[in-house]
Amino acid sequence: MNMRSVRLVKSIGLVLLLAVGLIAGTGCKKKAPNEALKQESEKRISDMVSRASGGKAEIDFKTGQMKVKTPEGEAYVTSTGSWPGDLPEDIPVFRGGSIQSSTNSETPTGKNWTIMFRLVDEDALAGYIKDLETDGWKIVVSSQVEQGKFTQLQKERYFIQLTFTEGDKNLAMNVIHQKND
Repeated sequence: MNMRSVRLVKSIGLVLLLAVGLIAGTGCKKKAPNEALKQESEKRISDMVSRASGGKAEIDFKTGQMKVKTPEGEAYVTSTGSWPGDLPEDIPVFRGGSIQSSTNSETPTGKNWTIMFRLVDEDALAGYIKDLETDGWKIVVSSQVEQGKFTQLQKERYFIQLTFTEGDKNLAMNVIHQKND
């Protein structure tokens, strides 16, 4: 990845991280008992994301999903706790934990999905990695630290990054589709 692509991913990542935190903290769709409170929550989130992005992000709320659009690309945030419907079929569903949230973004260099899991069974994660290897995925990075494990696998122009924290049994799964080398 070139420096412009790295800055773009960091910029969209920062906006997404802020937006996911705000959605989780406010629970705008589930806790707003009436339309006025929902609109107020959406406005607060929009204002905060706009400030965090230097006014470069536009947000569109639809069916529990936020769309963040910047000049560099688009990102979507959903707090429904479901497997992304637009994830390629080549990526098998991980069933060893409960999906907390998912996001995706599209940039000129490719598309990225992040799925956050909680209550992850470590043995199920190990089995998932073995199944991926059996299906032609190659482990390119694997490391263990005091807090948990990180594994990155590759198949053609797709990468799967699995970051597991042992103490709280959480898993961050990043799927990256790189358009160009």
